[in-house]
Amino acid sequence: MFTELEIVERCLLLFSKPGRWTQKTCARDRQGKPVPVFSKEARSFDIEGAIRRAAGEEDRSAYARFVPLIKGQVQKHPFDWNDVSGRNQKEVVRMFEDLADEFRFRRPE
Repeated sequence: MFTELEIVERCLLLFSKPGRWTQKTCARDRQGKPVPVFSKEARSFDIEGAIRRAAGEEDRSAYARFVPLIKGQVQKHPFDWNDVSGRNQKEVVRMFEDLADEFRFRRPE
């Protein structure tokens, strides 16, 4: 399994190209049709889909671990924040960058 920082870094890599983010569904194919997150046709992802894809099929609890962390960043549930009209991929990338910084500079427990 990947660490939280590795998952965030994989999400950032996923969103490093324009058009890789979506709204209202976890994943879409090239034509914009909703598809399962782990489908080989999946090309764009919302926040949940990106986390699930980055964590891998074997880590089914990854998204649940991230919900409170993302809520701490954006003050909303990730679904609600991701799907706000006018939201864009750059804002999502910034949120993941801030989350990565939290993991990188977290004090050891």
